[in-house]
Amino acid sequence: MVERSDPARTGVNAGRVVGLLTATLAVVSLLQTQASFYEIATALLDAFGIESSLSVSALFWGNVAIAASARYVVGYVVGSLVGVVYDWLDRPSLPVLVGMVLVVGVVDGFLAGIDTRSVGIGSAYVVAWLCYVPAFVWLSDDDANDVRSGPRRLGDS
Repeated sequence: MVERSDPARTGVNAGRVVGLLTATLAVVSLLQTQASFYEIATALLDAFGIESSLSVSALFWGNVAIAASARYVVGYVVGSLVGVVYDWLDRPSLPVLVGMVLVVGVVDGFLAGIDTRSVGIGSAYVVAWLCYVPAFVWLSDDDANDVRSGPRRLGDS
């Protein structure tokens, strides 16, 4: 089977790398606030007369799972879009790719920094997005001229 060059597919794969990194950051930042989450959720559930011992734990870990999944999906989708824009721009030089990814990373890092009230976490999101560039370069095959997707069939030249 011969894989052909497709920046969108390459962007998806590089986006998966970013998705895993940002999902890990989301889990770490949520674990840092676990105690305050438990306090606030317990108070809210007690106000409504709901038994809170198991419910709060389920809410917290459900929140962690949803946040990690959402971060992975964001990396996956935005990574694909960066690959599509890269292809639409006729595969420009590496600094253009770095610039596109840096814009995405700074916006994501800014929002994460506001959400977590941590410059360190926000900066870590920017670094995670910058990991997209080496993954994209490593996974892309600029020497391939045939951009059709899928395996090569018998009789194809």
